[in-house]
Amino acid sequence: MVEQPKRRRPLVAAALSALVPGAGQLYARDPYRAAIVFAPTVLVVAGVYGLASRGTFGLAELLVQPDVITRLLIANAVVLAWRLAASIDAFVIASRGQRRTTAASAGLVALLGIMAIPQLIGWSYGAATISALNAVFVASPDPISDPGPFVVEPRYPEHLFDIPDPGLIDIPEVDPRSMRNAIFRKDFGDPDAIAALGNILSPATPVAPFVPYLERVDKDRLTILVVGGDAGPGREGLRTDSTNVVSIDLRTGAVAMFGLPRNLKEVPLPENLSTTFIELEKEVREYDLTDADLDGYPDTWVDLDGDLIPDEPEFESCECFPAMLNEVYGETHDRHDLYPDEVDPGLAALRDVVSNLLDLHIDYYVMVEMAGFVRTVDAIGGIDVYVKRPYHVTVSSPEDGQPKASVSVEVGMNHLNGLEALAYARWRRGSSDYDRMGRQRCVIRAAATQADTITLIRSFPKLLDMMKTYVTTDIPISILPDLVKVAGTIDREQVATIGFVPPRYNDGRTPKKYPIPDVGRIRAKVRDVLANGVTGQTSTGVSECDPPAEG
Repeated sequence: MVEQPKRRRPLVAAALSALVPGAGQLYARDPYRAAIVFAPTVLVVAGVYGLASRGTFGLAELLVQPDVITRLLIANAVVLAWRLAASIDAFVIASRGQRRTTAASAGLVALLGIMAIPQLIGWSYGAATISALNAVFVASPDPISDPGPFVVEPRYPEHLFDIPDPGLIDIPEVDPRSMRNAIFRKDFGDPDAIAALGNILSPATPVAPFVPYLERVDKDRLTILVVGGDAGPGREGLRTDSTNVVSIDLRTGAVAMFGLPRNLKEVPLPENLSTTFIELEKEVREYDLTDADLDGYPDTWVDLDGDLIPDEPEFESCECFPAMLNEVYGETHDRHDLYPDEVDPGLAALRDVVSNLLDLHIDYYVMVEMAGFVRTVDAIGGIDVYVKRPYHVTVSSPEDGQPKASVSVEVGMNHLNGLEALAYARWRRGSSDYDRMGRQRCVIRAAATQADTITLIRSFPKLLDMMKTYVTTDIPISILPDLVKVAGTIDREQVATIGFVPPRYNDGRTPKKYPIPDVGRIRAKVRDVLANGVTGQTSTGVSECDPPAEG
């Protein structure tokens, strides 16, 4: 009597092929079919090995390229279809000669659904990443074709800024190459202007002047303006609460971070802005003049004509920004007439002002609002900061309905989450504004140097979600892989931090006691640090953010 072969369970066969395509066919005694179904596994394994062999930074380079992510999503869909087909095929083969039950069919459907979940999650992450990258970073236009009108979705409501009524001012002539400013033209009613209005009001990925990464002014150095915006509940307007310039030596990996006080006044202007703030300068100058003798006239006025009435001296522009440095953004955020092709005219103006002050070319700018800062620190798992004095403080929340930011730390190394880092960086009462600047630099330094690549990849979706809402930048999306490479070259032991604070870096003060920058000394220090790295940051070469030397 011939022994009948043992029947194979269809669901077991389907489950085996779900794990390893072809294993279920082999279980169902069809080795030829198993070999055919298994063959694509070799390609998948080779692809995964190729990705893994790139290392963490190589993998990160891929995760910032929408085109590459799109191809990976297509490959993911193909692999999912193949795995589903392999499981169904194994189920069918194992069912031959058997009566197929409803329970078995239902089990197969459930198995297929379980199989699809991880890859569908991967698909959603990939699609969200593409959307976020395109929303945050500027597109690089086709160099052959006209990129078309520049459009950008307004991020801040107009009530945040003190803007004069457009009907009461003369609007300067706009660049005829840009249709974006068509509504400001005298012939606004023409068809072209009306047609352009829809593009102005509709959100789109901004297109900015594209400078290829290898064609920057200084090919051996990458310099970025990093700005902290202080918009939040109960705050009037958006000001640049912190202004820092990060410069990376691409040959050595050394980093220099220069911090500028927000209350600097009379910062010299670059040529393109030299006459932009004349009216503001007149207003500020009149406000700043003092009347110590209480005669009703500013003390700097003199009697020129002998009529015993002081005469206002003739106005002569200083060609400087007369208000505090943190007001540059608010004064220029809507000046598309000055910067018709920029993502954010206010940040472009601040970039040029700071670049002129430091005598250092700045390649790109990035502004992060307070809530974005909190989410960034939380996404990377917090930061370790050396605290020089105890802090037990609470500051306002960066978002409506959220708890206040509190921190309670003692002297020494402390691990801070997002809200704690915000409280530590923003607290000013009982310490000077310049002390706060130093804490802000140290917090930025910690966030930039302590997060390893694996952590960044793991938190990438959270970071992208944060950036869509709280980050403004003119960094082209096409150079993100280059920036990832730069991040991989940074020497974390060679990060210099310098704050250009009084009294060392100011050249006198205004009548209201605001510091005026000592341009020569500031520029000399920038040159020294760029040439000598951390040894040029202080007289001892020790960072302001590090614990004191023992002994």
